[in-house]
Parts: sequence; structure tokens; C-alpha cells
Amino acid sequence: MAANRDDTPAKWLGLSVFLLGVGLMVLVFTLAYRDLTGAGVLGQLASPTTTVNAEGAIRALVVKGVLFFVLAYLGSAVAGRGIGLYAASRGGNGG
Repeated sequence: MAANRDDTPAKWLGLSVFLLGVGLMVLVFTLAYRDLTGAGVLGQLASPTTTVNAEGAIRALVVKGVLFFVLAYLGSAVAGRGIGLYAASRGGNGG
């Protein structure tokens, strides 16, 4: 019967990759919150001035939304890989 040996460096690598993914998601959500609540595109659209190009501002908002979604998805994928590395390093029987 083989002993259940844990791979300590792989555990730390898996945890660090997981934390990197979580950090990326926190960064993306912080940037999105700051951009949408600050004087960003929504602030420009809500301003009473007539010099705002509404079509360009809405296009910029959609592009930023898509990019934020893609970055959040990539952050969650990195976090998932980190958990996978951590689980593989534990060396269980898989069942």
C-alpha cells in the first residue's frame, strides 16, 4: 500500500495561482465599479451638457463592459486552475 504523500511545492503553487486569479477578479470588479460610478461614461451621459457624443459614449460603455466580462472570466479561469493544481497536489485517490 503506497503512502499518501502530499507535494508541498505544488500545493503552494496551486494556492498562489488561485490567489492570483482571485486578485485579478477583485481588480476587475474594482475597476468596473470605479469606472461606472465615477465621472466615466455614465456620468457623461447623465450630464446636462450638449457637447457629449452619446453614440460614442454608449459604444465606449459597451466595449468596456465586454472587456470587463472577459477579464473577469479569465480571472475565474486562473482561480479554477489554481484550485485544480492544489487538488492534484493533494494526491488523493480521486474517487
